[in-house]
Amino acid sequence: MLQEFLTDVVGQIVVITFFVLSMIMVLEYLNVFSKGHVHSFMQRNNSLQILISAFLGVIPGCIGTYTAVSLYTHNVIGFGALIANLIATTGDEAFWMMSKMPDKALLIFVGLFALAVVAGYVTNIFVSKRSNSCGQESHFVLHTTHDHHHSLHGNIIENLRHISAHRLILLVSIIVFIVLTLCGFLGEHHHHEGEMEIEASEEKFNFIVSIISMVLSAVTLFVIVRVPEHFLEDHIWHHVIGQHFWKILTWTSIALVLVFVVKEVCDIKTWVEQFSEGSVYVFCMVAAILIGLIPESGPHAVFIMLYCNGVMPLGALLANCIVQDGHGAIPLFAESKKDFFIVKGIKVVLAAAVGAAFWML
Repeated sequence: MLQEFLTDVVGQIVVITFFVLSMIMVLEYLNVFSKGHVHSFMQRNNSLQILISAFLGVIPGCIGTYTAVSLYTHNVIGFGALIANLIATTGDEAFWMMSKMPDKALLIFVGLFALAVVAGYVTNIFVSKRSNSCGQESHFVLHTTHDHHHSLHGNIIENLRHISAHRLILLVSIIVFIVLTLCGFLGEHHHHEGEMEIEASEEKFNFIVSIISMVLSAVTLFVIVRVPEHFLEDHIWHHVIGQHFWKILTWTSIALVLVFVVKEVCDIKTWVEQFSEGSVYVFCMVAAILIGLIPESGPHAVFIMLYCNGVMPLGALLANCIVQDGHGAIPLFAESKKDFFIVKGIKVVLAAAVGAAFWML
């Protein structure tokens, strides 16, 4: 149990926190380097936002959702794009579907992508003037008197020779993360007894995710080493670390520990199977939506197995896919509980509508 806690909870807390903070650092750097043009370009192109966010959502795993949430909390993408991303994603359950029913999985992914894009556009129509609730402190800061792109090209040798305590802490943290990832101590660790095909599928994709993590780590390391002291202090230490680190770390920890305890106390798989006995459609729908609210990758795989065994109807499986978002929305919960629950509410309504439509077909 201790080993499972360390791999499934502590390891994922570290990975989620590091990935989100690294994305914010890189986005901060790009925004200042471009004098805010990257930020403003994305803000002006709502259609592009939605398409990119939906595409990030259909990528198996949670990495695409972490990216979209990071963009949203800094007002780079809008609420409609966020909705599109969180509807399109199926988290790590995408691996199960690709292994158990690859042909139907492709159709489900395409369907979710189309639904996500439509939902994103509709959301923008009704809430076009709505800003996120993450607070003014979450916005990118552009100090026009200091932050032009030449000022970001500090002297690496001088930065390391006269290294500050904050720069040293950041460099050591990134290097430790890289070493732990390369040694296999960090990353996605799931327990699928007797599911060799799924494990093989996950291992292949986790290799790709590890490569992406290494690239992101290398870019972040470059930023930390290269930028001058004023950028490091104002943008990275005071903004990213001071305003985001503890918030993301705290709420990510609370969410994952709570889910771990619930999973240990309750046999979710048995409960869902009993709840779905007899293929009673309304019970299946209720179970699919309720379990979909859990911010975790794992419990939702039960519905895929039930569907493959002919117990769970397709409408209920789709409802679960729409509501759930794996670990992807945990950083959003850390930044704005209000937006998190609004998104979940919209997804529940949409899932119920899709489920009802399949019931009547």
